[in-house]
Amino acid sequence: MASISSLLWFVLPALLSAFFVLALIVPARHVGLVDHPVGRKNHSVPTPLVGGVAIFLALGLTHWLAGDIVSQSASLVIALLVTVGIGVADDAHEIGHRSKFFAQLIAALVIVSGTEIQVTHLGDIFALGDVVLEKWSYLVTVIAIIGLMNAINMIDGLDGLAGTQVLIPLLMFLGVAYAAGDAASARELMILAGAISGFLLFNLRAPWLKRALVFMGDTGGLLLGLLLAWYSIRLAGKDVSPLRPITAVWILAVPLLDMGSVMFLRMIQRKSPFSADRQHLHYILRDAGFSVSQVVGVMALLSVPLSLFALFADAHGVPEAAMFAGFVVLLLSYLALLANSGVVTRLAGRLLCSSEKAPDSAG
Repeated sequence: MASISSLLWFVLPALLSAFFVLALIVPARHVGLVDHPVGRKNHSVPTPLVGGVAIFLALGLTHWLAGDIVSQSASLVIALLVTVGIGVADDAHEIGHRSKFFAQLIAALVIVSGTEIQVTHLGDIFALGDVVLEKWSYLVTVIAIIGLMNAINMIDGLDGLAGTQVLIPLLMFLGVAYAAGDAASARELMILAGAISGFLLFNLRAPWLKRALVFMGDTGGLLLGLLLAWYSIRLAGKDVSPLRPITAVWILAVPLLDMGSVMFLRMIQRKSPFSADRQHLHYILRDAGFSVSQVVGVMALLSVPLSLFALFADAHGVPEAAMFAGFVVLLLSYLALLANSGVVTRLAGRLLCSSEKAPDSAG
């Protein structure tokens, strides 16, 4: 019975999310809440930006039906409303980076000032003892929240990419919460995973879906980034937590590496770190000839092993300093890949061609 009950908290928000996606498509077209295929964008037809709103509504209704809506942190609810509000405004009118950043800052400040969700330490990442943040805790937490909000928003460049890059760490965190006996976090993570899965039914390419019917938009990217930050800090931010902070960083590696590398490249090119371009790994792979589905698969195959390695290292007591050093090496390697995108494109193109010719040569 317990397993059936747990499954319900995945299926219900998935169904609700799918329902809200379908229900919002026509109204979105009427009010202009659509993404038009211009510039670097890969889609060929105007596409409704309702995924984020659908996920938000599914989460709210599921928690209301579960009877725990009043037990949710008021500060978190306010932060989510601010995030969804600015996301919808940007999806509809493209309000600009400064306004979005200001709203993200407000949401992050509401959380750190009104809840106990804070990064209180960084662990023994320098092999000199635990780095306790003390008065710096608020600042680091705000940076972490805003950073993840932008990381997920920035990686939302292909059908199904952002959704899968959020779903993978969520499932990892779900396993951690379940193993730690944190039933409340486990159920909330199950609900969130279900809501995202319902959206992905209309966003992730499949044999029966040749293109995304809807996008999550900035609303979804910012919303999921905020919630991912909430749960990662909740599970790894305290002195006594199920996860060490560096383990959470490894679980979130792909979006963090991509954001950090791209923003650094833009700054040394004397461009705004928030300017849109095609320096992300997923665009480089697309330019090499990989299909959208192949790129999403490759990015998932990066995320899953890194996450599993992090959990294995955490469980077996691998020193945090070693994990931090490994992540720095990973970041520098990822940065080198993006900085030499022409070489990567040629090598990836050759790999793709050789894989396509392999069945013929075998025959």
